[in-house]
Amino acid sequence: MKAKDLFLIILKVFGIYLIKDVLITIPSVLYNIYMMSDGSLEMGFFTLIASLITLGIYIGICYVLLFKAGWIVSKLKLTADLGEEPLVMNLHRSSVYTIAIIISGIIILVFAVPDLVRSIYLWSQYNDLRKTSLGTDYFDYKLIVMPLTEIIIGLLFLGNQRTIVNFIESRRRKATAG
Repeated sequence: MKAKDLFLIILKVFGIYLIKDVLITIPSVLYNIYMMSDGSLEMGFFTLIASLITLGIYIGICYVLLFKAGWIVSKLKLTADLGEEPLVMNLHRSSVYTIAIIISGIIILVFAVPDLVRSIYLWSQYNDLRKTSLGTDYFDYKLIVMPLTEIIIGLLFLGNQRTIVNFIESRRRKATAG
């Protein structure tokens, strides 16, 4: 494995981790579409455009990191001073991707599970307050949906890491063959 291959793998690992942010932004866009029909059209349109721009940026960054990492390495001249001698590593590229996906899934779960527990606790407090005083009228269910979505994404990363690695490797094979 050469230094360029190591930089490519590191950039792709960051791209894999950012897939979570892409998937988390999608419910926000859908929520903004729903809010457009419920509230003021002008404000809803503005927030929808902002959400779509955010989603586009995340998708663009993920695409570049996963499928155009060679372009980043060449433009930033990351291997300019490193020569062409191979680095001694006995791991296959797909093994490194698998490890990265598993670690990303675990990190997502580690951060999402406490958020979900906290959100469920807040929801139960809201229900108790509503029963006793009827003082509050609205609970933001996004506080529960977002950590739950992150947990599902983390579990999907852990359960489907081979499929994700195969997809990334197939794109790399097509790029080198064509």
